[in-house]
Amino acid sequence: MMARLDSQQAFEQHLQRDTAQRYVAQFAGCWLQSCFQPIFYRSGGVFGHEALLRVHDAAGDSVRPDRFFASLPLLQQIDADRLARVIHIRNFAASAEPGCLTLNLLPLTVVHEAGYGGNYALMLQRLQLLGIDNGRVILEVVEYEVEEGDGALSAALGAAAAAGFGIAVDDFGAMASGHGWVRALRPDIIKIDRSLLLDYMQGDNGQLAAVLQLGWEVGSRMLVEGIETEAQYRAMCGLGVELYQGFYLGRPGFLPVRREL
Repeated sequence: MMARLDSQQAFEQHLQRDTAQRYVAQFAGCWLQSCFQPIFYRSGGVFGHEALLRVHDAAGDSVRPDRFFASLPLLQQIDADRLARVIHIRNFAASAEPGCLTLNLLPLTVVHEAGYGGNYALMLQRLQLLGIDNGRVILEVVEYEVEEGDGALSAALGAAAAAGFGIAVDDFGAMASGHGWVRALRPDIIKIDRSLLLDYMQGDNGQLAAVLQLGWEVGSRMLVEGIETEAQYRAMCGLGVELYQGFYLGRPGFLPVRREL
């Protein structure tokens, strides 16, 4: 049975550096790597980066992260999620990039009794040691994960916000019933589901208009992801959307190592 990751020493046993001195992790027979996709302001400046997990098996073949997590027992899923966050934070800190870092959350880690409930203090301490203000870190969940929860995830996100982290809701608009909890939670960023962008480009702007109006009412920054063409980018700029992400603007990739941790 694999030992739980319940101490700094336990985490360190899974960490290594690659040939470019970036942090990687070995877990459950696979290698975990960090990639980062830039997020841009409408003006063209960089708002920050979203950390994305890349997984490879022992043979070097790519493994979809969702399938990797699904292959693990519950407690190992939680540990793998934490370990991914460790390498993301370290690699971002080593890059000395300005702006924000968005981290995708595994919901079961957030609500598990051994998860974030007692882990915010440790995360805050580590960020301080690495020179990253916690206000630059945005924790991201997918809309349907909040919708299908029993309220525990919303409560945990509220605790994260109280600890000073930003909160983002991903793929928003794919479901029709999320407006109530968005008004209650007031996330810092609403990431609009790409299907709304595609509908808009086909002449159906009703749902996108409703989501934009909701975001502006609750004071959330609006982010359109999945921008793949200049026409899509210009159309969203015309609507006054503040933040943009997509292959047209910047693909996921490694960040350079600019400082030793």
